[in-house]
Amino acid sequence: MDIQTHYANSKLLKGQLAEKEKFEAFVGEKKKDFYLKKWQKDNSWNWAACLLTIFWLGYRKMLKSVVYIILGFLVIDIIILFIGIDGAAISRGLGYGLAGALGITGNMFYRKHAEKQVQEVNQLSVSEEEKMHELRKRGGTSGKGALLAVLMFLGYLAITLGLTLTFA
Repeated sequence: MDIQTHYANSKLLKGQLAEKEKFEAFVGEKKKDFYLKKWQKDNSWNWAACLLTIFWLGYRKMLKSVVYIILGFLVIDIIILFIGIDGAAISRGLGYGLAGALGITGNMFYRKHAEKQVQEVNQLSVSEEEKMHELRKRGGTSGKGALLAVLMFLGYLAITLGLTLTFA
């Protein structure tokens, strides 16, 4: 192997290591090994995503997804209310379906979120050190995010209850 090929290979390896470090910074020190191992597979089960659903999403700072899910449930509840059917079984089924779907796809979903965040940060015109800081800030976990998910869920329940009592 000539020196140019060796240099190109070592540069490529450094680039891959730098990207791995960025994903580690995004995920956080505590769970980096867990998620990097899970992300090597196409699909893997995530118990936290299954059992905690939108609260896990909030905890992992994917609040936009929480909003979309809650809005989706709200729209379905409004449709059920105006059709005039008992929606308890439908709501329960949708809740179980969401839990199963997040259990199956949660790791992949989180990987896609991490990839998007790393890509956005890579496009910033700042130093590598500042990029790593930004990834740590955008990633990791958030008790506030989980609390926001709880508050959004309680808001959803209040709206649904209010609509049910008003139109039933």
